Amino acid sequence: MTERSIAHGTFVIERTYPAAPARVFRAWADPAIKKRWFGAGNDTKEFDFREGGREFAEGSMGADTYSFDVHYQDIVENNRIVYSYHMGINGKRISVSVAAIELFAEGTGTRMTVTEHGCFLDGLDNLAQRQAGTEQLVDALGAELARQSAN
Repeated sequence: MTERSIAHGTFVIERTYPAAPARVFRAWADPAIKKRWFGAGNDTKEFDFREGGREFAEGSMGADTYSFDVHYQDIVENNRIVYSYHMGINGKRISVSVAAIELFAEGTGTRMTVTEHGCFLDGLDNLAQRQAGTEQLVDALGAELARQSAN
């Protein structure tokens, strides 16, 4: 029998982008833009960005297949996105989290704060891995916003 456990953890990541809150929000809300920075290698099967909506994507890394299943709980345009989600690997649930994205106008740019509260299941995922992955994603968002500005 598999040993069952839950490791709880919270992290906060902050980034400042030289883009207005509306552009940063759009990068989360527009499926074509989000795929460029968030979903490299992922196959997005559903994208319903609204309160009560669902986003579902799968992707492979090596021999493993990962899933990302989101339910949007609260959305305030250009201000915040709150969602719950679970991640899986090869059909096994590895975590359940609540994430909050907050956007604050700062001069002509945006300060974005990501706060995540996670339950990491049965030793299959952990706080350090999730925080590192999220940091990579918000840095990819910054690169996407810079690419848009350059065009």
